Amino acid sequence: MKQDIEKLLEKYYAGESSLDEEKQLRDFFRGPSVPAHLESQAGPFRYYAETRAEQPSLTVTNQWTDRLGSEGRIRSLMTWSLRIAASVALLAGGFIGGLYYSNRFSDPVNSNETSSALAIKKVLEFDQSTQTSASERIQAVNQSYELPEANQDITQLLINTLNFDDNVNVRLAACQALTRLSDEAGVREALIQSLKIQTDPYLQIMLIETLVSIQEKRAIDEMQRLARNRQILEAVRLKAEEGLNRLTQTQNRSAS
Repeated sequence: MKQDIEKLLEKYYAGESSLDEEKQLRDFFRGPSVPAHLESQAGPFRYYAETRAEQPSLTVTNQWTDRLGSEGRIRSLMTWSLRIAASVALLAGGFIGGLYYSNRFSDPVNSNETSSALAIKKVLEFDQSTQTSASERIQAVNQSYELPEANQDITQLLINTLNFDDNVNVRLAACQALTRLSDEAGVREALIQSLKIQTDPYLQIMLIETLVSIQEKRAIDEMQRLARNRQILEAVRLKAEEGLNRLTQTQNRSAS
């Protein structure tokens, strides 16, 4: 069983697992017999299971009821919310898993920051994207967390990855990595600009949540545009409305 679970983990972090295999992982990590060396992998799977039991807030539920007036469409939006939560859990697991499999299968990490940075750059450079797998690029993004200080070149590569990588999971990982660099020059503006061009619902919602969490009031105009756009997924539009309300309230408190 241990060997099978480790093989499933490899497929999961590479984005190649089936729904049945992911259910098997969730059941395993929620059980009582998780080996100590795999305990660090349990978080995302337990988080996903708990998220399935959560209900939307009363405000959001009322918005969905008033605006949609259809149980079927409400159920569809709840499904999207769960899929987005699962995507975030996958990224959290990818960070832990990337470290685990890097330590298990790779040579010892060079403690020299320059070497680490060069290794990340080599994978994330634009002309390398067709020669590397999505899991390799996600691991490179996750390794940026280990750098002792921000690196301007890598920050720019993360922005490029967020905007132009072909794989949505890689773009989500880059967005998450940029969140912790929000005080670096140009990052906040890059997140706003990215929200303007992204069309994937997962990324749109993650960007909205990121911009709200860092209280970036310059994103208000773009969130207004999304909130008015009837062509986008309803869950994204409602998330934009929610983000707009939160940023506007913060702005009003600051002005008073």
